[in-house]
Amino acid sequence: MIRAALLACALLACQSSSTSTPAPNTAPPVPNTAPLTEKGRVEHKRFASEALGVEKDVVVYTPADYDSGKRYPVLYYLHGLGGSEDDWVEGGHIADVADAQRLQAIIIMPDGDNHFYADASTPTDYDACMRDGTGLFDPGAPKAKTCVRTPNYERYITRDLIAWVDQNYRTIARREGRGIAGLSMGGFGALQLSMRHVDLFAAAASHSGVDALLYAGPFPYEAGKVVLETNANNWGRTLGPFGAWIRGVFGTDIERWRSYDPAVLAGKLAPGPLALYLDCGTEDEFALHNGAQYLHDTLVARGIEHAWYLGPGHHDFRFWSQRVPESLSFLSQKLAKPQ
Repeated sequence: MIRAALLACALLACQSSSTSTPAPNTAPPVPNTAPLTEKGRVEHKRFASEALGVEKDVVVYTPADYDSGKRYPVLYYLHGLGGSEDDWVEGGHIADVADAQRLQAIIIMPDGDNHFYADASTPTDYDACMRDGTGLFDPGAPKAKTCVRTPNYERYITRDLIAWVDQNYRTIARREGRGIAGLSMGGFGALQLSMRHVDLFAAAASHSGVDALLYAGPFPYEAGKVVLETNANNWGRTLGPFGAWIRGVFGTDIERWRSYDPAVLAGKLAPGPLALYLDCGTEDEFALHNGAQYLHDTLVARGIEHAWYLGPGHHDFRFWSQRVPESLSFLSQKLAKPQ
């Protein structure tokens, strides 16, 4: 079973003050076509989600020349457990990076709460949630912002959010115009959503993600010796409320867990349709670099070309902010150009 010491907070978007060696920026630059003196626009929006039964917040970055009338590819960036739609702008400085690259894409940063961007296996009681926080990962979280009527987060992203973006922005509204990325829990979300919906996304990136949900060892990683959890009822039993939360999201059917596990999904992925980027720090406090190496080896064995970085860094924005230029450049190069 996955060790409690390693995964007690494995999916949290931790922002520790630990130092790490900046990772080198090796990705080719995005073509500089936007005016140098202009910056993109960051806006906070709110829209109604049928899948969740409530309105949700979303942060939108549009490039400096958005008013030119062109249609743009869209990059969806997902936050981690305990995070919010503001994290990529405030912690990752993604708008500043996009401006520096003169990124020719729209960036969408939704509020994903804490359900791993999956449709939950258990229902929720909206009235109880609004009354005292029942059903929330953090009962003290703002209830009006976090409580939902139906916790269908996969449908929220793949149906409601994409439809809202395509209706309200000049997008390239097909898979070749969509990429998705995330950190920690959001990295997991980006991988599983793109692999489960290859018809919607052409590229995906995971920063310090939960790249192998059922990875149970060894620690450190050894190729050919990987052990995977086979009993969902045992997952996280030593983790108390944390383990119970995850089991509440994915349920007791191990096949459901497997259907969301990026490392399992990668074993069924055909080479070509989906461009993938992975990274993780070697000092990751939650040892997620082990699962990342397992997914990397799985992709290699499948002959699936992907970008891969494993190097100095912790599970924090000091590492992620160094890698944001990499994922932005990677995704934008793999998607259709503005037209």
